[in-house]
Amino acid sequence: MIAVPPDLLSWADLLSKFGQFLFGLCTLVLAIWAATAKRKDFFRSELSKKQLEEMGKIRVDLQSLFFDLYYISITAQTMKVMEWNIYHLKKNDPESWEQVQRYKRTSLVLFYKLSSANYYLLPGWLDRKEIDIFVENMKPFAPFTILSTSSRSDKERESYVNSILKIKNHFDAALRAHA
Repeated sequence: MIAVPPDLLSWADLLSKFGQFLFGLCTLVLAIWAATAKRKDFFRSELSKKQLEEMGKIRVDLQSLFFDLYYISITAQTMKVMEWNIYHLKKNDPESWEQVQRYKRTSLVLFYKLSSANYYLLPGWLDRKEIDIFVENMKPFAPFTILSTSSRSDKERESYVNSILKIKNHFDAALRAHA
């Protein structure tokens, strides 16, 4: 057997430990890089998924507004014919009362979501001008009560219904193009 000088063994031991250290350091750097890169991708994909879900909810709310707007006028006429105030409506026709309240809640939520240019759950690929036009068409109906809605003329309500359909179609086209 050949005798290995102790100096050579100490150098070999030092080099092997240095190699292990470099390998461990490279592994750590690679793991940190992968974690930050994947975290960003994960956040981006989760945000995109939430944005698509929010657009679906907004579209459903727009469809609800489309139908509720028609019934608000009928409910207002019923109240006028029956000489009811809002309390009589709540007591005597709870279904219509609930529909009026749903219209109000849905309208307010949509108004605040779409009014904010910084609402993060609206994707950037939506045309902001179309949304702003719709918000401007909503403003005359605020605060979205039965009185504020029924006091508008048939022409104003028809214009509002058309703007609901237009923004709904815009959301549909944007979803088809980007989903």
